Amino acid sequence: MLAPQTPPELDSILDSEESPEINQETVRYLSHIESKLYADIQARKSIDSGLLFIACQFSSCSLSWLLFDLQVTLSIIQLASFCVSCLPGLIDFGDSFNFSISSESWEFSLGQKPLVGIIKLAIGFTVSWNSTARITKEITNTYTQINQTYQEIKSSEGLSFQLPSMGASILIIIASLLLIGIFKKFQTTGDNNNDI
Repeated sequence: MLAPQTPPELDSILDSEESPEINQETVRYLSHIESKLYADIQARKSIDSGLLFIACQFSSCSLSWLLFDLQVTLSIIQLASFCVSCLPGLIDFGDSFNFSISSESWEFSLGQKPLVGIIKLAIGFTVSWNSTARITKEITNTYTQINQTYQEIKSSEGLSFQLPSMGASILIIIASLLLIGIFKKFQTTGDNNNDI
């Protein structure tokens, strides 16, 4: 939080011995106005931070469903939702985080209100997890049903012709080439015996 400071001009007037004497009521009034301005600025920053937090949580949920409708992959949906919902917590945590290092020592501090940033991060993570959990479940169910339908189609075909797998195809080709080679060898040896 910013500490109220008196403007340099006011400080110079107050400290100057040559200046005419200022009415104490005026000084008190100016100090009151200044402290009220600082309080209003802090209140505005808190309101803006809260509005950003709420907007990011709603945007995270909406973004995940929008990306799902656009048929974007699940990992990108989860990453985008996580980034948007955790953005206010990361901003607060980053503002309060302080690390300084010198040749003699290093200093690490989490600021005045690190708990606010941690709570915002936790809420953001929970919102992003919940907004993508249903999408993940739907995609997993769809994938399972597609596999089940495929297995039912394969089993219902029974004795109908099916292409062999890649490994079986390679074995069949190699066996065919060996048989052709053996057949040609016996044919060539048979022709040589006939010539004699």
